[in-house]
Amino acid sequence: MNAKEEVIEWLRDAYAMERGLEVTLEKISESDLHDSEVRSAAARHLEETREHAETVGSLLRSLGADTSTIKAGLGIMAETVKGIGSRMAHDEVVKDLLASYAMEHFEIACYSALVTAAEEAGLMEVADACEQIISDEEEMADALSNALPVVVEDYLTRPERSRRAA
Repeated sequence: MNAKEEVIEWLRDAYAMERGLEVTLEKISESDLHDSEVRSAAARHLEETREHAETVGSLLRSLGADTSTIKAGLGIMAETVKGIGSRMAHDEVVKDLLASYAMEHFEIACYSALVTAAEEAGLMEVADACEQIISDEEEMADALSNALPVVVEDYLTRPERSRRAA
């Protein structure tokens, strides 16, 4: 597989990743478990995530490729199952933020690899678009990083928190 073909495959992976993350961000943005700041950041990033998916889809079309329906479907399904799993946890609010924080850094790593691969393949439009997406992902990671200590402290000090078995 040459560098361009590899970039196309990684863009398909990125598209699936973005579509899957819509599920998680929607859950957090609508959950009463999360404070208004976290819900607002998730809602804002949900819109950015949808834009990222559209950008990646456009990049694929510009390269004469399409998105992978199978990969996108699997990404959505995986995030849905993960969301169901965290709903059963007594510390759902903390687990949601931990998973989201980790995922933002995974996205940053994926798009950083795509930038390097796109530059190697001479696909500067792809590299530039991925750099822009990285900026949005870093902003969300920072918001989650700032929220996490507050959420954990609140969770540990709330007398009404549930202690049901996970």
